Amino acid sequence: MRHEKLSPGLLLAYQDYENEGEQALTTHKRSLGIIAHKSSVKPTKSIVFLYCEPDADLSHLEQYGIRVNQSSGSVRTAFLPLQALDPLSEEEVIQRIKPSRKLHLRMDVAAGKVKLPEFKNKTGLTGKGVLIGIVDSGIDPKHPAFAGRILRIWDQTLPGPGVKEGDYGAEFTGEQITVSQDTDGHGTHVAGIAAGADENFSGVAPEAELVIVKSDLQDAHIADAVRYVFRVASDLKRPVVLNLSLGGHADSHDGSDSLSRIIDAETGPGKIVCCAAGNEGNDNIHGQTKIGAKKSASMRFNVPLNQVGIVWLNGWYDGDTELEISLRSPNGFVTPYQKIIKDGNPTQDYQLPDSRVQIVTPAPDKGNGDHNFFVQIRGNGPSAVMGGIWQLRLRNTTDSDTRLDVWAVDDHSSVFFTGKSVKDAVKIGSPGAASSAITVAAYTTKVQYTDIDNQLRDMGLELDTMSEFSSEGPLRNDAQKPDIAAPGAMIVSTLSANASLDRSMMLNSKFVVMAGTSMATPFVTGLVALLLQRDPKLDPVTVKDLLRKNSSIPGKPPGTFDSKWGFGVINAANL
Repeated sequence: MRHEKLSPGLLLAYQDYENEGEQALTTHKRSLGIIAHKSSVKPTKSIVFLYCEPDADLSHLEQYGIRVNQSSGSVRTAFLPLQALDPLSEEEVIQRIKPSRKLHLRMDVAAGKVKLPEFKNKTGLTGKGVLIGIVDSGIDPKHPAFAGRILRIWDQTLPGPGVKEGDYGAEFTGEQITVSQDTDGHGTHVAGIAAGADENFSGVAPEAELVIVKSDLQDAHIADAVRYVFRVASDLKRPVVLNLSLGGHADSHDGSDSLSRIIDAETGPGKIVCCAAGNEGNDNIHGQTKIGAKKSASMRFNVPLNQVGIVWLNGWYDGDTELEISLRSPNGFVTPYQKIIKDGNPTQDYQLPDSRVQIVTPAPDKGNGDHNFFVQIRGNGPSAVMGGIWQLRLRNTTDSDTRLDVWAVDDHSSVFFTGKSVKDAVKIGSPGAASSAITVAAYTTKVQYTDIDNQLRDMGLELDTMSEFSSEGPLRNDAQKPDIAAPGAMIVSTLSANASLDRSMMLNSKFVVMAGTSMATPFVTGLVALLLQRDPKLDPVTVKDLLRKNSSIPGKPPGTFDSKWGFGVINAANL
């Protein structure tokens, strides 16, 4: 096994599987692309990203049961038996193996707030001739707001022969599209904001046509979906804008992750991607500290009592320095300090009296040259992780200062940093970190509505301000994100008939109210569709420049950037 080729998170899962078998993968399945079959006859499989030369021939990997979804490209996706990681790592043609990670899902008054009616009345643009791609929880194909405009649905969750970009899932066209359903409702709501056609709650681009991917939310499969939507647009010779109202925090937060790299490689003239900034504005999931040369430091984080089955800490710092890592439990038990392990397996196991800790400290990541360590905490036996204040202990063994950024990742999103460790910033992860993507923050344009039962609902948000839940930038490398802000609370849009949503969210049987950067993103997606109707060759740089120039932060000069607002709220009037 060439351990240095596996990223820390994948190493942890593989080692747990080797030591404890299928049972150890139960918690990993919530985060990583791991599929453990109930039958012991079928091997446990994993969805991964493979890094290689762009023209490398990987067809011979079939002998190990490895299914590679692309025949070219420097970053490809694959599906493989977990046991195949060992021979795969020995292949000289393979440079790096990273796991797929499961991401999370993130127009009445809104349009007027950003001068959209003025723009549409002046230009007559409707999105006609433009494709809008939605990668999400699916769509309600029977909703009248989309009648006759859904061209294709690739449902990655259903059994079938797949598509050119991956031989899994099923593709539907024509009358067959009704086979796919949106039982979550998120994707239908998003699609309605971008392109719904309704007399009262019209989307931004009501004549654009739709290409839908119902995703299992594995980021490797989202990467396949990006390639799929852009390929369909090329086949149809149409400009396209793709909406990704999803994200996570297990990446480097600098745009060097696998999905962001694929987005940057696939976008271009007439091919634009819009991404959500995230909804962690109120959550202290990020900690940051500076550690002086030859100095020590610590970061504290809280684990709720009897709630969390597993905790991951995802840490990144400069590749020219080296840190030693240790954990202290709430009961005062500590692990030894673990150095960088450049040869052999960088994963070490520590059995404390109150918990089990694993630390992975490999050589610098080849994607960005920085160090990435991973910490995994579990309870002893079947018990939950020990609740209370934990401490991440750090020693800088080099002659240079370094800045450490750490994100808490757990299976309930309830672990948070405390005290001096808290850094309420750098909370835009993949795919919003992609440099070519238009990353959208949420602005509050509606705070009250009357639900289906004629009850007045007040969401406790402040009108005409940045939504408090909207995630802050910048990126870890100080790149400016988000790009702009758009209406994200509270937004009325299409309701999936197959979703079980609370009646307090419903306006009527066809429309529902939601909030999030998930809602702000398709607003911009629809706006980009209008711009592509006017100029089908617009590229990401030109679109972003145009949007930024027509956005501003209230009370600040145009062109001012803020880590929460981006370049401000979009004003469509002069686009």
